[in-house]
Amino acid sequence: MIVTQEVRKDGAVASNIRLKTKPEGRYRVCFRLTRSDTVAVDLVNSDGELIRTLAEDRLVGGDEAHCYDWDGLTEAGQEATPGIYRARLTLEDADRVATSGERLRVAAPGQEP
Repeated sequence: MIVTQEVRKDGAVASNIRLKTKPEGRYRVCFRLTRSDTVAVDLVNSDGELIRTLAEDRLVGGDEAHCYDWDGLTEAGQEATPGIYRARLTLEDADRVATSGERLRVAAPGQEP
């Protein structure tokens, strides 16, 4: 797992970002925070364009994993096009953005992810 974050003296604020494919065109994003923050959890395409915001929550840092399911739909309610997607976490208090190095592949209907 690789996480891209702007380098700051206080270290990483998000870790263990995982993207999982579930049955029937569903997906899951999980991660941990080193400290509490208000976080927007987004899925972006390979060009970094927003596809869907999964959550905007105040989350607690520590060992607890924060997980969000994605139904494969865009913000407009349409099926996401086949391609590569990443999770992007925007941490308000830390004024940082973390983008997962791990990728999620969305396959065309009838193909294996």
